[in-house]
Amino acid sequence: MNSEAKTAIILLLKGLFYKTDNEKAFFELVTNSYGSISDYFETIGLEVMVDETDGYAYLKNIVYEKEEDVLPRVIQSRELSYKVSLLCLILRKKIAEFDMQNDSEKAVITKEDILTSILLFLDVKFNEVKIKKDIDTTIKKVENLGFLRKLKISDDTYEIKSSIKSFVDISFLKEFDQKLSQYKEAKLWN
Repeated sequence: MNSEAKTAIILLLKGLFYKTDNEKAFFELVTNSYGSISDYFETIGLEVMVDETDGYAYLKNIVYEKEEDVLPRVIQSRELSYKVSLLCLILRKKIAEFDMQNDSEKAVITKEDILTSILLFLDVKFNEVKIKKDIDTTIKKVENLGFLRKLKISDDTYEIKSSIKSFVDISFLKEFDQKLSQYKEAKLWN
C-alpha cells in the first residue's frame, strides 16, 4: 500500500475526509486503492462511503444480515441534541436551495441567517444573550461534526459542507418532525 493510500486511511479514521483536505489521498482512495482500503476497514466492521461528486468520504458501521457475523460497533451512534438537530435540518434545507439555484461554488450561510432561522422555532419569551451563546455553541458542535466550516473572509460566514446530505436524509427529517412536535408541546430549548 502506498503512502497516499495510508494517508487516506488515517484521514478516514479522523472522521469526514474531504477532497480538499488532501487531493492526492482522495484521488488514490477513489481510483487505485479503494478495494484494498475497503478490505482493510471491512475486517473491523466498517464500510468506506465515498461521494465522488461532492468530494468526501467517511466510514460507517457495516449492517450485518446474519447475527453470527455481527462485530462490536467501532463507531458509536450518538443522539444529537435538539439544537444541533435543528441546525442540521436548517443547513440541509439551505443546501437543497443552493443546489437548485447553484449560483456559486459553495453553499454559504451567515450567523445572522442561522439565528433568524432558529428563532422561528423558539417561544417568544427568551433571553436573547443566552440564545446567542447557545447558538454559538451549537454552531461549534456542528462544525466539529464536519457539516460547517468557518470561512476566512468573515468570522460570521460559514460554508455548508455537502456531506450533510448523506447524514440528514428523509428518515432523519421524519424523525426530526416527530421530535419537533414533542418539543413544541413542551416548549423546550435546552
